[in-house]
Amino acid sequence: MVAPLRLGIIGAGVHGGRYLRHALADVPGLRPTVICRRDRAAGEALARDTGVRYEPDAARLIDAADVDAVLVATPPSSHLELARAVLAAGKPLLLEKPLTATLDEARALARLDAGGAPPLMLAQTLRWNPVVRRARQLWPSLGPVRLVRLAQRLEPTALAWQHDPATAGGGSVLLTGVHLFDLARFLTGREVVAVDSRQRNWRNRACEDLFLARAELDDGALVSFEVSKFGRARGGLLEAVGEEGQLLADYQFGGLRIIRGREVTTEELSADTPTLPLVLGDWLACARDPARPAPPVTALDGLRTLEIAAACYRSHARRREIAIADL
Repeated sequence: MVAPLRLGIIGAGVHGGRYLRHALADVPGLRPTVICRRDRAAGEALARDTGVRYEPDAARLIDAADVDAVLVATPPSSHLELARAVLAAGKPLLLEKPLTATLDEARALARLDAGGAPPLMLAQTLRWNPVVRRARQLWPSLGPVRLVRLAQRLEPTALAWQHDPATAGGGSVLLTGVHLFDLARFLTGREVVAVDSRQRNWRNRACEDLFLARAELDDGALVSFEVSKFGRARGGLLEAVGEEGQLLADYQFGGLRIIRGREVTTEELSADTPTLPLVLGDWLACARDPARPAPPVTALDGLRTLEIAAACYRSHARRREIAIADL
């Protein structure tokens, strides 16, 4: 029998806590053993509730003898330092998106990860969404896709660190937009070459809570990216217009339509399947098999999304289109 992979989680807050519970209940072969959280009282309480050990120091967790692999779910400003430490310890790493807080940090981490061992996987969880995966299966049937729209609606954040640019690294562009940037690459198989973006601060005065961007892909197709986090709205919208048809999907609430002329085909797909167990399962397979091909989402994938984010911020500041090649 193969021994379970012993998991340490750094950043066992709201999202890290979700990872912990799924790892405990839904991923055979993965056994959480240690968690780290800045809020010591909350960390100790979570450790007691889940039967794991609490460690207040991230460096000690990384080096712990009862930790074989590490999941990092901390704010972006800490990602580079923690990722360096985990990889230096020779332990597989699952890193929450975005890859880092800045483009320079992303470039540094991508260089560090170029060797591929131990594996670093970026948790771009929307790639595991069942509606997104079905859309990718259907994509070729649309013919050449010339126009894509990706939009995410979320309520205002209650997390204090997301109101602190030094900790968060940015707002809707960096924290949520990277989901959409990654989906554009995942679905189309193309790269973004230029971006024109504008941002607003409506409820979050420190970090943008609305952005709209028009991007051009390397085949000439156009993509619209939208994220709003200022009102009582929630949604995940995907539209693709190809020469042979149109796809409309809702990856938040489910459902997908293919339209060809006046002919409409509807699929009642659920979007309720939790993505975190699927992410953890694929990462576990990578962590256990050093000969396995690159993880489903690599540091290089994360770098590409950070390039798009950086172009969005520069475009807003300069009020013009920015070419990715000029970053």
